[in-house]
Amino acid sequence: MSVTEEIKQRLDIVDLISEYVPLKKSGRTYKGLCPFHQEKTPSFVVFPDTQGWHCFGACATGGDIFTFIQKREGMDFTEAVRFLAQRAGIELVPGSEGGAQQAEVRSRLRSVMEAAASFFVAQLASPAGQLARDYLAKRGVGQAAIEEFRLGYAPNAWRALSTHLLADGFSREELTEAGVISEGEEGRFYDRFRNRLIFPISDSRGNVVGFGARSLDGSEPKYLNCPQTPLFDKGKLLYGLDRARDGIRQSGTAVIVEGYMDAIAAHQAGYRNVVASMGTALSEAQLQSLARLAKRFVLALDPDAAGSVATLRGVAVAGEALQTESAASFDGGLLRFERRLSAEIRVAVLPQGRDPDELIREDGAAWQRLIAEAKPVVDYYFDVALAEAELSDAKGKVRFARRLLPVIARVPDALERAHHVERLARLIQVDPSLVERELAAVRRNAASAPDRDGLDGLQGGRDDSGQGALPEAFGPEEYALWFLSQNGSALAAANEALASLGSEPLSEADFLDPANRALFEALAQFGSGGRLALRSALSGDLRRRFDWLESAGAGEPEASEDYVWHDGIYACFFLRSRRLKHEARLLQLAQEGEEDQAELRQYALAVDKTRRQMQVLTRALASRSLLKAKE
Repeated sequence: MSVTEEIKQRLDIVDLISEYVPLKKSGRTYKGLCPFHQEKTPSFVVFPDTQGWHCFGACATGGDIFTFIQKREGMDFTEAVRFLAQRAGIELVPGSEGGAQQAEVRSRLRSVMEAAASFFVAQLASPAGQLARDYLAKRGVGQAAIEEFRLGYAPNAWRALSTHLLADGFSREELTEAGVISEGEEGRFYDRFRNRLIFPISDSRGNVVGFGARSLDGSEPKYLNCPQTPLFDKGKLLYGLDRARDGIRQSGTAVIVEGYMDAIAAHQAGYRNVVASMGTALSEAQLQSLARLAKRFVLALDPDAAGSVATLRGVAVAGEALQTESAASFDGGLLRFERRLSAEIRVAVLPQGRDPDELIREDGAAWQRLIAEAKPVVDYYFDVALAEAELSDAKGKVRFARRLLPVIARVPDALERAHHVERLARLIQVDPSLVERELAAVRRNAASAPDRDGLDGLQGGRDDSGQGALPEAFGPEEYALWFLSQNGSALAAANEALASLGSEPLSEADFLDPANRALFEALAQFGSGGRLALRSALSGDLRRRFDWLESAGAGEPEASEDYVWHDGIYACFFLRSRRLKHEARLLQLAQEGEEDQAELRQYALAVDKTRRQMQVLTRALASRSLLKAKE
């Protein structure tokens, strides 16, 4: 039995979901308001018999306890397995002795960070913390926000924290690896943070993994962070995400600011969908963590052009160097992210000399307008380029066009590209056809350039946790995934074939196995970049599963490309047919015990629609089987 099956056996889905959604028994099912969209009439149904759930309203999707936790908590598949395994009392056995040791090290480091956070919190409330309390009062941070964000104070002493933690039983080596002490000469050591306001930095589940610290006496650096550790990777974390998760999901928008105080001020003022990049350039890993919660991002950037572009640099593909002919060089990295993450990214430029913290405290209405009126990425790139452009001579116009053409080339929609071509042509006063020719050359060069996406670790767990048992057989789900991963256009072709039958595009709901579901989500996001790009986007057990699929697919009997495509589309049709049959059964179960006549009529209509779709798919499956037999 796989660990996922064992977790399902130990945890009751009704009990689990009841912690998030008030449920009312209705016959053999339980009903409630869907937690994933706004509604007044309950359309969210939990099925104890099948240990599944389904939304028959706007979401039109469902799944099991893993998919529920993924959607509700903003976790990926591996994180959901770990979360639920812990609830079920199941120990995830790492795949090797080294893995077990690594898990123990991480557990000890988490204990170090929690103990350190508690120490800093206590120090802020002590007489020694008066300077830090005065600073917070000056910045308008109230007690509720201090407690919510667990703000603390590092005493002005060389070994206050280390003495405390060593007395608690932690070793000097553990404190060093956690990044809370620094090593000096001749074996000496001292606390990394001294006389500083402390900002605990948590992962998406609220576990403290690092610290940021602000100087209170004018010493440099003004802000100091933990070094990179097994727990803390500043380029993959967003400050406040654990507290902003619900606000982001409910609003459908994630607002990204730069500093700790900016995020705290926003939350204190009631803007609960704000996170901070902690002053670093944004990375795709950070945006990927937000993409599970919302599909609209707003970057609230400093008005200084060079500062803005420094932030945008990190939004270019990880590891891809930007041109450096000027401080404001940039390419269309944000647009690539929009396409890859199926997201809408906008940019809000703050008024000159104001940061989000000040603007929110002084004029909340202005902050709301700023976010609501945030500009699309390409418009922002135009503004940045125009701020430094010299359009009075030919060379200046050429430089301006050369900077914007790569950005326009990344716009996926042809009509939107045409709009920006017209705008660029007007600004440099040339015929749009000339800009079109230059743009075509840029697109050809981009298409022939090597893929340098570097997407390691953006999907799935960061290490093996032993829970990802490989499939026992190369069944329809596995064949469909293998087929879809072989060609970047396979998913689009499958969705087009389904659309011709009046059916929706493939989704994770078409897969029953939780790991296959997670793999499909990754494929839908990264598959268009090819197998290597997809594989590099996976880690841990999902990568092992992908490698297994590749190996198993290679072991299939040799067939022509036409046969492979024929069987691949057939497998996708089969998955959709199976899903429709399952949904029809769920609808029938939901009808049992329902007394509301209007609800019963709605269920009856839904059953009829589902059965009609099943009939169309059944005929298509039979037709494809007959076609192959004739061949």
